[in-house]
Amino acid sequence: GLPFFVAFLPFADYPFHMRVKPVESLQNPTLKWIRKVCADPRKEGFIVFEGEHTFEEALRSDFYFQAILMTRAKVDKWMERLGDYEVIMVDDDIFGSVSLNKSPEGVMAVGKMERRILREPSAGAAYLYLDEVQDPVNVGILVRSAHAFSYDGVFAGKGSADPFNPAALARSAGAAFHIPVYEMSPDNFLLWAKGNGVRVIVADASGRDLSEAEKPGGPFAVVVGNEGRGVRREIRFAADTTVSVKMREGFDSLNVSSAGSIMMYELKKGKM
Repeated sequence: GLPFFVAFLPFADYPFHMRVKPVESLQNPTLKWIRKVCADPRKEGFIVFEGEHTFEEALRSDFYFQAILMTRAKVDKWMERLGDYEVIMVDDDIFGSVSLNKSPEGVMAVGKMERRILREPSAGAAYLYLDEVQDPVNVGILVRSAHAFSYDGVFAGKGSADPFNPAALARSAGAAFHIPVYEMSPDNFLLWAKGNGVRVIVADASGRDLSEAEKPGGPFAVVVGNEGRGVRREIRFAADTTVSVKMREGFDSLNVSSAGSIMMYELKKGKM
């Protein structure tokens, strides 16, 4: 768990409302805890991310910060935005030792998201289901597209990369902080969809041309699958329709994040 720390006086150079804790050793208990969480955030039950843009998005969401780590230069830059947050300030070398990135930006945070409640779909609701999409870069891009196109939620199916994986968060540009993300097995997803009248639309190269497919009149969910195998058979068989993106002759495949983003846009076009 998170270590307990004795309260301290604010660092003299910073505004009275801002709590800055200078740390000069990797043996500091807070840094040791952060490094432990970074080794396997999901196992520890936390979300870890780096980068100023993602940090900005987290500040604008209901993300609960457990720890914020910054270099002095970044503390100076962000001091007016940090309010009552406690910030651990380190030099560039220490930050580089903790960072998960080859080129650290000097901003890292650890925390949790509030658990989202899956509510009954509205008449025009739209969802994205990730069926074993394993590359966190693809997951991040798809989550970003879902948020950009006003989708109501993203389901991360069994075997999919965690949308809050640091790489996925970076590629989603922090969109995962603003769109509900749920974990749900394929069986439970199909039961949920059937029970709530949600039309299941599977992305598959053998499906009907997207430009000719009938646009859904009620709630729907776009399902994209594994980078190599596509959508699993049980979902394809249970789907209401299967669609594909038409391409030039001799070219038969798109990256899952590209195909999924095109489908999400086309199916939601005019309803955003």
